[in-house]
Amino acid sequence: MFRPVHASNMRCSMMLAITAIATILAPVAGSPFLDAAQEMSCCTLAAGSCRNVCSKISLVVLGAEIEARENATKRLQEFCPMSHEMDFWSCVNTTLNELKRNENWTGRGCCYLAQNPTCRTTCALSGSANDLNESCRPSDESEFFFCLEKREEAERCCNNVSNDTCRTICKNIFYKPGKQSSLKLYSSKGCFHQVPKCLKSVAEVKHAEDPKQHLHCCDEATTSACLDTCRRTLHTATTDQEIMDALTEKCSPVLPQSPMWSCLLKSGSTKPERLPLDAGKLACCTKATRPFCQNLCWRAFQADWETAWPQLDAMCLSSSLEGELRRCIEDADDSCEMGCSGLSYCARFNDRPTTLFRSCTTAADDAAKWEADHWSRGGIIRGLSVPVRVAASCPAETLRTAACLLQLRPCEARIHETQLCREDCLELMASCVDWSAITGPHTAATLCAKLSPGRPDAPCVSLKPFLDGPRDDVAMIHPDEDITTPCKQNPCLHGQLCVLQPNNPKVYRCVPACSLGEMSKQLVSVGSWIQIPRYDQQSCLKICQCTKRGLEKCRTLNCFNFKSCWVHDRFIQHKTNFYLECNPCHCFEGEFTCSKRSCGEHRVPSLPCDCPAHYVPVCGRLGFTFASACLAKCAELSATEVEFGSCSSKDPCTPNPCDSSEKCVRRPRVCLSRLHKPCKQYECVPIDCNPRDESSGPVCDRENRQYPSVCAMIRAGATLNYRGPCLKGCSLRGPVCGINGEVYASECAAWAERSVVDYQGPCVAVGLIGDQAKPRCGDAVQCPALQEPYCIGVTPPGACCPVCGGAAKLFYSKKQLDRIYYMMDEETDKDTVTLEVLLAALGRQLQVAQCIVRGMMTPDRDIFIVVQPVTKKLSALQLRACVAETEKLVTRISERSPRVAAEVPLGPLTRAEIAHGYVSSAMEIRAWLATIIVTTLLLNVLS
Repeated sequence: MFRPVHASNMRCSMMLAITAIATILAPVAGSPFLDAAQEMSCCTLAAGSCRNVCSKISLVVLGAEIEARENATKRLQEFCPMSHEMDFWSCVNTTLNELKRNENWTGRGCCYLAQNPTCRTTCALSGSANDLNESCRPSDESEFFFCLEKREEAERCCNNVSNDTCRTICKNIFYKPGKQSSLKLYSSKGCFHQVPKCLKSVAEVKHAEDPKQHLHCCDEATTSACLDTCRRTLHTATTDQEIMDALTEKCSPVLPQSPMWSCLLKSGSTKPERLPLDAGKLACCTKATRPFCQNLCWRAFQADWETAWPQLDAMCLSSSLEGELRRCIEDADDSCEMGCSGLSYCARFNDRPTTLFRSCTTAADDAAKWEADHWSRGGIIRGLSVPVRVAASCPAETLRTAACLLQLRPCEARIHETQLCREDCLELMASCVDWSAITGPHTAATLCAKLSPGRPDAPCVSLKPFLDGPRDDVAMIHPDEDITTPCKQNPCLHGQLCVLQPNNPKVYRCVPACSLGEMSKQLVSVGSWIQIPRYDQQSCLKICQCTKRGLEKCRTLNCFNFKSCWVHDRFIQHKTNFYLECNPCHCFEGEFTCSKRSCGEHRVPSLPCDCPAHYVPVCGRLGFTFASACLAKCAELSATEVEFGSCSSKDPCTPNPCDSSEKCVRRPRVCLSRLHKPCKQYECVPIDCNPRDESSGPVCDRENRQYPSVCAMIRAGATLNYRGPCLKGCSLRGPVCGINGEVYASECAAWAERSVVDYQGPCVAVGLIGDQAKPRCGDAVQCPALQEPYCIGVTPPGACCPVCGGAAKLFYSKKQLDRIYYMMDEETDKDTVTLEVLLAALGRQLQVAQCIVRGMMTPDRDIFIVVQPVTKKLSALQLRACVAETEKLVTRISERSPRVAAEVPLGPLTRAEIAHGYVSSAMEIRAWLATIIVTTLLLNVLS
């Protein structure tokens, strides 16, 4: 309860709370209702830090969770002194009483779905659906009222279930769409004797396919009676419930981790999800600026290709207004990738390893030759809507370069545009167009309007670099210093995806994959989760897992059609960039993210919330280390959500959390959703596991010996060092401190967890965050010498030492991650929203085999990545390639490329910023060399 104040000061009422101002919510206490962006109106009575803290407390969350009210009370008491905030505390207490009065109404859990702010606030204070009549219209709030209907149905059905766990599972079957087959889970928790009739009528569904396909699970039975029952039942039963009833009688106890039950419970019985013609391109349709283009796009890539595509191509994709839509559709099939080689006609485009191209292939090379020959014979140049022919005076090399540019489609780096620069276009028109053959009011400017961007300063591709021959320095590169792109042309069989294997003798492997539609070239690997557009409602999504049978486990995400963000006192349009003080921000689907820089006249390096640079680490409950309790508090973690000491110093297997039949094995992870509690740092492996099961992948023990699986390592009596194959090219000497403030046994162990080594020895300091890449911890740390003296690099946020490589800061939608996490049933599926899975997914975006993505969570709870050469002995070309790969990732994220948006771990990424530059020491060396060169030239001239 909030502290009481004198009655004479109690001026706030329920109506004051209902007229709350919409703002953007920072999460409170890990709630599933983080989408409800509605602050208490009382916040307008506060100022300073009190106002800031209050604005991040959602009224909807307070109404739905007792724990949230308790945590909010503590935070307000800490920042809002009673003596200075009398009116504020009076309002808060009145609001709290209103919230508490009807706290048992189950409908409070749906309030976050309401899109109208008044409806949302009324719901937070209501005690029944009848209280919503004046503020919420069913026609405007279909998702919200559907949720209310399901919750009321759940209350009627499940309240008679006596066991708390079973009652909760019973309600979840109603609460979460797509979970009507959850009776397997319900029964596995020992609830098969408490299945109410109303639940059976909702959840009991027939198998879409023959249950006999799961007969192999019966072979795992531990008794003959169970084996016979299993086989007989799967031959005759037609529903999940029949199977569960028969097996629980003869195969008890029901243990989800036992081999037979694990096999049965994981066996899907639903038909694989039907896909549109191209789900990747379908997701692009929201980028159309005009409604009729959006509708044509939706029709073309869902089912009506033959009719809608020609119209979309002619009326929309050729228009300058639809550049974002055009680039997105191009990215789905032919994304911009680095390098060009093996061309004969377009030979001047070869050996440009860090230049981006959309279609650098021999087929494009042949097409360019045909196009140039066609033009030189008087053929009409296509795409100008005017019969234009090449002049006889046009230089042959210029004609060749123009044809090659058209077919190979090099990409501008910032937004991956493929349009010709205006200046180049005008020169081309002046020297290569036969104007005598053109009739009508056409000029070079009107024709170039179709080939080049409208603004002179817009991103574009120039002809000039390709009129020169390939650079000679590239041909001299030693093989160990070269770069390769083995997956660029997908050497794998049909239905397989090429995946790079950094630091492995075999640089790639082919894995089974799912296509995003019968007309789609885009593939996702088996086991990964994707998000695809919903059929029933545009701009809304569902998530599915790619399996060997297709897309399964599909879940419909709650739909939030936000078009703007409420920022302080104004609305910012969806997908708009803006500034708060000196910090660039971006609005995306009602949620905005900002860089967090010091905005003084001279940006002095600092830490968030001006925390002191003391290294007294605490481990947050989501699995990552803060350098101090001050930084944890700044990230809005309460005292109960942290433990003193770094996360790497904790042994998650002490005390042993596993059963006597299992072995506890450390498994560090960083959970991105605040709902993920606990974020387990271990896994329990059955002692009698199958050593031939290699699904967990290879592991390396402390003796640097590799095993095909965790199980094989346990059976051999070895101790885990790190997951993944035993790495080469890294040091086994340790300990070392990572840029994330975690201590690793060696450099190899840090690399295995996709972390970058900051310096040798245990972590002892935290570095102030600044714009320059230079040492940040003074004499406390001795930074290692950089391998490349003139490197492009960065000093990661909070780290001490600069490192070489491309770097970027990534911002993600915490609301979207929470919605995805909330829909995941199995613990293994919830790992999809972890930093490790996100970094692995980013790694699949790379095409250069010599580069790898490493990363960390920043003190601000954003994601920081460094793309580095896989070995410490890097070459200038490899470093340049990794920097270019980083910039490619930043563009894909900023452009919401379907290559990024389709994968669940990457879909919530809304914005990215390049963070690398020349390291300070390299800048000083360059300045010194420049001075020497200038001085030498002057002396030569004078002499």
